[in-house]
Amino acid sequence: MKKTYLCFLAAVSLAIVSCGDDDSNDNGLITVNPDPTEEIALDPSNVSENIIIANGTKVEGDAPAPNGDLSFSLTETNQSAFQKSGFEITFNAPANYAGSYIQVVSSNGTKASSYWDVSGFGKTKSSQQKSKRNKKRAITTTAKQLEDEVEIDVDFENTITAGTFCYFICIYDTDGNISEPVEVCVEVEAWGGNPNVTGTWNYIKTVTNGETIELGQENFCEGDITITCDNQNTILIDEAWCYVTTSLIMNFNEDGTYSYTEKYFNSKALNYDTTQANCEATFDSDEEESIYVSKGNWAYDEEEGNLTLVEFEWTDDGVSESSEDGNLVFNGKAEITGTSLIIKEEDTEDDFNYSSEFYFNR
Repeated sequence: MKKTYLCFLAAVSLAIVSCGDDDSNDNGLITVNPDPTEEIALDPSNVSENIIIANGTKVEGDAPAPNGDLSFSLTETNQSAFQKSGFEITFNAPANYAGSYIQVVSSNGTKASSYWDVSGFGKTKSSQQKSKRNKKRAITTTAKQLEDEVEIDVDFENTITAGTFCYFICIYDTDGNISEPVEVCVEVEAWGGNPNVTGTWNYIKTVTNGETIELGQENFCEGDITITCDNQNTILIDEAWCYVTTSLIMNFNEDGTYSYTEKYFNSKALNYDTTQANCEATFDSDEEESIYVSKGNWAYDEEEGNLTLVEFEWTDDGVSESSEDGNLVFNGKAEITGTSLIIKEEDTEDDFNYSSEFYFNR
């Protein structure tokens, strides 16, 4: 799975106030208790046998011992994972980074009978595939890629259910140095989980860094391409295509499935041939309506208050595709009442200040 830079939201933490003896509060929301299936300790050997890691090789026995000559750390040592889709391990690495060792353990420290040797840098094949579809979305998550960032995509076979496990990870470099291991614990979320989320939600507006974009206004642009003209000069296009969302309806079902339908049109589209011939940016407009339909599963983390969407099928303007591992549509913060849903996304790391709120109502 992983971070698709594609659609739509940025997942969700739902603010639910406490109540007394009743099972609902003054806002009409139902009090939600943690799903007990998510607390079941999973067998480490079974998990190790049923994960899929691109550029990874499963090796019998224990991971090689560290020699302490390589520094390594992770900012988070607790994370969520999702059935079939798995989870992602992201960290910064030294220039001579060569790979990682990953060994699954149980909550009592029992190790799996094998470990994974994951070689190389960068995005996995599945992540690269998802990034190609960063288009036409009313709500688009931000994405930053650092030159020294390693992203390991861990997918699950169908046999891995909701529950918990941990893993040790250490890295090694081209000189044979091995870092001390870091332990990370994972909760595999059950699908669905919060009855306050279920139902139909209609998108109405976005507020990004203080700027309000109403439904029907130009809401998303992409491009940043360089064209070599017929005269061999080059021209940089900052925003080659822009889109207007005219309707976006989300449906969350009690069984943990979701679907949403977005209607949009091009408000600005680069005319590549004319631009290349004249070496001057030329644009067309096309107000013919297109439709994007997304289907998948949603999960609610009661402890963290997070809502996550994982997309498994999508149809863009009549062309249908699917992903066995799933695309992470969003994962972030939000607030909910009986009639409104506000999904919040922000990123303030590395002097990158971004904040958006996506507003829906019933």
